Amino acid sequence: MSINNEIIEKVKNSGVVGAGGAGFPAHIKLNSKCDAVIANFAECEPLLFTNQALIMTYADEVLKGLQLAMQATGAKKGIIAIKKKYEDCKKALSEKIKNYEDMEIFELSDFYPAGDEHVIVYEVLGKKIPMAGIPLDVGVVVHNVETLFNIKKAYYDEVPVTEKFVTISGAVKYPMVLKVPIGMKFNELLDLSGGPITKDFILIDGGPMMGKEVGLDDVVTKTTSALLVVPVNTLPYNSRRIKIDVQLKRARTACCQCRMCTDLCPRYLLGHRLEPHKIMRTVSFGLMDVESLTNALLCSECGLCEITCPMGLSPRSVNANVKKILSEKKVRYNKKPVEVERPERENRKFSARKLLIRLGLSDYYHHADFTDVKINAREVKILLKQHAGSPAVPIVKVGDKVNKNELIAEVKEGQHGANIHASIDGIVTEIDEIAITIKNE
Repeated sequence: MSINNEIIEKVKNSGVVGAGGAGFPAHIKLNSKCDAVIANFAECEPLLFTNQALIMTYADEVLKGLQLAMQATGAKKGIIAIKKKYEDCKKALSEKIKNYEDMEIFELSDFYPAGDEHVIVYEVLGKKIPMAGIPLDVGVVVHNVETLFNIKKAYYDEVPVTEKFVTISGAVKYPMVLKVPIGMKFNELLDLSGGPITKDFILIDGGPMMGKEVGLDDVVTKTTSALLVVPVNTLPYNSRRIKIDVQLKRARTACCQCRMCTDLCPRYLLGHRLEPHKIMRTVSFGLMDVESLTNALLCSECGLCEITCPMGLSPRSVNANVKKILSEKKVRYNKKPVEVERPERENRKFSARKLLIRLGLSDYYHHADFTDVKINAREVKILLKQHAGSPAVPIVKVGDKVNKNELIAEVKEGQHGANIHASIDGIVTEIDEIAITIKNE
């Protein structure tokens, strides 16, 4: 077996997926050819410090992971795209990167959403990914920095993904970054951070913009970057309380067609045909402008339109609803090259600092460092689908004794997905179609 195939095989066996997004299986990205690999270190959503803590503690491991990704894909260049404001992280990387060939650091300005794949590829390389395309269409592969850390662990240490770096932040007593077992309940994470400092709140898995609302009994997955306690009377709290039927009624009565959502849309500014104000108009009046509705499929759901709408509407929610309907009808967007140049783009980048203020979260912005402590979870509920593709199939049964890092569920041959491993030593106490539960003896 060639070393390239060995890298891909070990990463596949270890169940490595994208750590900061939809959980795309990493071995599939590695099994492609490209000119450059970009390490996505934008971490542009407010209150997240996971990647920063990871770099300050494990910079070498991330760089080794980038080196492996370059080798597997045949890339001639590895680029770490880091926000300029992360000065300490840049300093740590600058010292380490001297020991690696064909790698460089690219500084991103402090705007949202700098971490969007279409945006980051354009910022770093000046290449425009086709509408409805992926970075590989322009010879690029993008990996989150924690994904690269996991690639290194998979290849050199033969350690599967059973732990996750997570920021616990927002309205908590002690904001921190921890490395915790996958499957650990969120209520246990809150206890470790001293608990919420407010009574009325929601929990968000991920960032305040694109993260999903979760409950206390939900669990850490391979894509959990943060657990945020978001208090009442903040925009992320309020927007998640409004149901889609209400959003549609508001759009019909209040959308003034000011174009603000379109003029500040990151995808529109890259030249995409996405124009949220037209979709709002189409949906509001029941018009059947198929092209405008199909263009909703280009939406990344970054939520910037929701932040900037002067009428307090949510074009993002409307777009998401349209995408869901089109998906059910099996309507797809045919990949098209970006032909339009938008010279106003540079002046319309939305400041991350302004975003924090608009969200109403300024009082909860406290830098969180990595706290290296051993976490003993009493029980873990490990989901069988923590990734894009098909769920893994259990290979253990109730009553089995398993050890940490042991394979407990695998993806069927020929299907896209990721293997699942035990994150603690213990006894399998329950298996259903959703998860495997392991109790610590």
